[in-house]
Amino acid sequence: MSRSLLFFLVLLLLGTQLVCGQKVIIKGKVTDANTGEPVTYATVGIKGTGIGISTNFDGLFKLEFIRKSDSISVSCIGYLQQSFPIGHAAEQFINIQLKPSSQLLHEVRISPKGYINPAWVILKEVIKHKPVNDPRGLKSYQLESYSRIELDASNLSSNLLKKKFIQQAISMADSMKIAGADNMPLLPLFLSETVSDFFYQSNPESKREYIKKTKTNGIGFEDGTLLAQLTGSTFQQYNFYKNFVSAAGKEFASPIADGWKSWYDYELENRNAIIDGKACYQISFKPKRPQDLAFTGTIWIAQENYALYQVRATIEPSANLNFIHRISVQQQMDGKAPDQPWLPVKTRILVTVDQLTSNTSGLLAKFYTVNKIINTDKVYPPGFFKDNIIVAADAQQADNSFWETNRPDSLTMAEKSVYRLIDTVKTLPTIKNYLTAADMLINGYYRAGNLSLGPFLNTYSYNNVEGNRIRLGFKTNSGFDKKLILGGYVAYGSKDLDAKYGASVDYILSRKHWTEAGISFTHDLNQVALLSDSYLYQRNNLFSALTRFGRIDRRKVFDQNLLNFYISRDLFKGFTEKISFSSWSLDPQFLFNFNDPKSGLSNQLFVSEFQFETKWAPGVQPLLSETINRPVNIKTDISKPVFTFRYTLGLKNIFGSDLTYHKFSFNIMQTLKMGSLGRGKYSFSAGYIPSSVPFPLLENHLGNATFLYNPNAFNLMRFFEFASDKYASLNYTQHFEGLLLNSIPVIKNFKWRLVGTANILYGSISRANQNNIFDHNKSLDLHGLGSVPYVEAGYGVENILKFFRVDFIHRLSYKDNNNALDGSAKNFGIKISAQIRL
Repeated sequence: MSRSLLFFLVLLLLGTQLVCGQKVIIKGKVTDANTGEPVTYATVGIKGTGIGISTNFDGLFKLEFIRKSDSISVSCIGYLQQSFPIGHAAEQFINIQLKPSSQLLHEVRISPKGYINPAWVILKEVIKHKPVNDPRGLKSYQLESYSRIELDASNLSSNLLKKKFIQQAISMADSMKIAGADNMPLLPLFLSETVSDFFYQSNPESKREYIKKTKTNGIGFEDGTLLAQLTGSTFQQYNFYKNFVSAAGKEFASPIADGWKSWYDYELENRNAIIDGKACYQISFKPKRPQDLAFTGTIWIAQENYALYQVRATIEPSANLNFIHRISVQQQMDGKAPDQPWLPVKTRILVTVDQLTSNTSGLLAKFYTVNKIINTDKVYPPGFFKDNIIVAADAQQADNSFWETNRPDSLTMAEKSVYRLIDTVKTLPTIKNYLTAADMLINGYYRAGNLSLGPFLNTYSYNNVEGNRIRLGFKTNSGFDKKLILGGYVAYGSKDLDAKYGASVDYILSRKHWTEAGISFTHDLNQVALLSDSYLYQRNNLFSALTRFGRIDRRKVFDQNLLNFYISRDLFKGFTEKISFSSWSLDPQFLFNFNDPKSGLSNQLFVSEFQFETKWAPGVQPLLSETINRPVNIKTDISKPVFTFRYTLGLKNIFGSDLTYHKFSFNIMQTLKMGSLGRGKYSFSAGYIPSSVPFPLLENHLGNATFLYNPNAFNLMRFFEFASDKYASLNYTQHFEGLLLNSIPVIKNFKWRLVGTANILYGSISRANQNNIFDHNKSLDLHGLGSVPYVEAGYGVENILKFFRVDFIHRLSYKDNNNALDGSAKNFGIKISAQIRL
């Protein structure tokens, strides 16, 4: 062998040893290949060695080792394991994208007889220690909170990508290096940042947020003050110690719920996982039934106190949830003192929404919250929690230097460009047209400058009394005036050849404690059956519009002139007082008589009345802004009931009024969270009319003569079939979600949901009011209820094609009530409806 060749081999061997013995530092970030979000606590190891480390909450890692391998291996539950080459540099940064596994935790594990799952032993201790580890065990706590929300259009359809305005927007995004995972097109729609102080008190449970600074920008989102109240920390606090975690309007079983064994399968993955220096039990979990409203993921339980330290939980596409493809929640806990419950210090939520149709886009929503614990167990003065959300006067006055200083992490160049991109995109004419169409669909009005035209649901109707009815209406919006709202409409029927009209003026006296007053006048056709004092009828605009379609019984129709004044004020949060005065005339298109003590029998009725209404909604948070001209109320706790009381006083000789009378009524509505049974919703009403009044002033119970199911009516009762002056009613709906149907083969694939309904009415009419009906109006079909209540019950299926609901309803009493025009009552009916429910 020549000397030169020998020398070359020696150098090669020495070089190899030098490279293999080289100290290498690898820093990197592990993200989800589909969403770009960090993957927490993924295992990053040097292939073929025992060297490894876990990523932190933000997906970051740092490895220092002596080179002995040419690749690293990255694995995480729910993702495909992947290997990546190690470069030759001594210091390197690697961006690693893991692809989600479609076979997440679906393997079947067979355990020997008598086997005790070690995860169960740990979970029993977790449940045992819940009272001392639950943050609600603290008397109070204060957090300094930073929240960031981003909403992007993603997964754009091929048809949408062909549209010129989308191509323009994507071109702008590309120029700013804004793209989704795998460089797929991504169009930012909204971005917000908020810095606030969040306060919590356990007894009584109260929350308060003081928003110090906020920065928002979005396509179609203009009101920064209103958005600040929605994007702060109040609506982004999650507590897995609760048995059920609320997300997307649903209740999902917590992996550490008291009934954990009935919801999940568990596997102890690591008895001694070291996370941020804490020794933890690492336990994976998955739902027993894929369609259940439950999570899939991993929890890390601290060995020192069996407290939840870290959770990574995902709601998979298999869950019985509409439109939302996946929800991922990552949360890390920490404590201010070793003997106190830990609080969430970092929370990251990712929501991916499917395309609604093949011609639309999906949505990607990212929520990121970082909390700094300020203090715990502090006693706050009375009245401190009176206002849940307070926005500082200068909240929107913060420059870039403030955000650079107060962000817990720095934004990438692409993230910083999002604000500028949104400003540019929302000026595109086609984007403006899409926003106008969306606003009209949601609010029912077409915005034309300072006027809003509509509502379009009432534009056309047809019935046997009016024929073809055309209605044109308008109201002013905040562009016209921020306090004054003007409205009006005209309508005309092709058959009755009568013009109808109305006008209204409303004025906002105060927004802090919402106070408004108004006056209106209408001349229109009305039905006696719709004079009900129902607390529910006015809420269903579609049902109201449908009452003008089809066959209307002429014996129950009248022309009405109605003058109304009102003033309403929120005395404190959730508590509203309203006083109104109405003067109206009833000019019937049917034979009508009542005994006027002054003039004898009369075929017209003139009424003037005051109504005093008190409403208390303790679970409602009002959102305030100078640009809105209607109060916006958000239910922060749907399980709290809403109480309403009304007293009506009719006075004689005011504007020609014919009589004096009294009415009392009360209503309570509540949604019941029932865990695995879904949600129940009830409305209980009761009323009493001690006075002798003509039958139009009785409580004419709301029936339903349309094909549309109305949860606020008696659906197999006809209009004007029963009336009462003393009554009590209960309307109940049970949404079973996926219970039962999730367990039926084939059927479970449709994600249908079972629903049950029941309506019960007790009522009676005094002898005096019976005489008012039958002595002077013998042709009427109106009846009072006897000792037997009116009862109807139903069952149905909702979520058909994600939108439709079919109800099958049985009338269980008064089956032989032959008051109907066709000679018989309907004892069974099928009603349909459409709804958007996640």
